[in-house]
Order: sequence, then C-alpha cells, then structure tokens
Amino acid sequence: MRKLGWIGIGCCVLALVVSGYFVVRLTGTIPGAPTPVGNGAVSLDGPGLTIFAAERGAGQPCTAKDANGTAITLEEPSRSEQWDVAGEVYYVVAHSVHEIPAQSVEVTCAGTSTTYYAGRRHTADVFLGPALSAAGSFLGLAALGAALIVVDQARRKRALRG
Repeated sequence: MRKLGWIGIGCCVLALVVSGYFVVRLTGTIPGAPTPVGNGAVSLDGPGLTIFAAERGAGQPCTAKDANGTAITLEEPSRSEQWDVAGEVYYVVAHSVHEIPAQSVEVTCAGTSTTYYAGRRHTADVFLGPALSAAGSFLGLAALGAALIVVDQARRKRALRG
C-alpha cells in the first residue's frame, strides 16, 4: 500500500476519533431526571428551565423565580412534549422563554393534585448540534478516507498493467 492508501486509512481512523469526541459531548448534554417541585429550590445544571407534570394534559399552574427572586417568564410548549428517564415519563408543561444560566430556582405550582417536576431546558436543539457534528464528521472523513483508498488501489492496478 502506498502513501495515498495510508492517508486514507488515517482519515478513517480520524473519523472515528473525531466523531467519538462529539458522541461524548452528546452524552454530556442529556439531562438527568427532573427534581420534584415543592422540595425547596431546584438546582439547574444547564441553561434554561423546563417544568414537567406526571400526567399528560395537566396544565401549567406554575411560577418560577431565579436566584435573585426575579420572576422567570414561562410559556407552554407549542406541541406535546415528553421526556423518558429510567422508565418514568414526564410531560412538559412549560419552558423558560429566555435562556437563563445554570442556577438554583424556586418553582411553585399551586392548586392541583398533580405532581410537578423541574429541570434544565429540554429541547431538540440541545442535542442536535453534537449529534449532527458526530454524524457529519464521521461521514465526511470516512468518505474521504474511502475515496483515497479507492484511488490508491486504482493507481496500483494501473501500475501493474502498464
């Protein structure tokens, strides 16, 4: 195998390494189980706030305040959303409108028998960046490596004939 073939193999190995880095980043963005509301302050380990209910269609009777006591503006999701963690299903009832930094927040949900939970913001765009980066880097570098190996093999065949 000539120089071009080895470069192709190097590109394929690099594809695995780079995409592995993005997969590790992806697993780091997956939030854990949310914290039940009513047990004091909820510590957010990432930006934004999401409020969940234990039941589908529970409504949104909750308010939230940041660490300084300032009200956090909440909005209901435009479509049905749910989050599954370790066999438990949580239904999204509200997101913070503006991105708030990781901090402790006070969430109050009044007048219902439903159990509410709070945690950091859960949206698809949180996962999309690392997921697309992992897939794109792997496919791009692996395709380049495969193309280089094919070109190297074609040149070798041509050299043997001529």
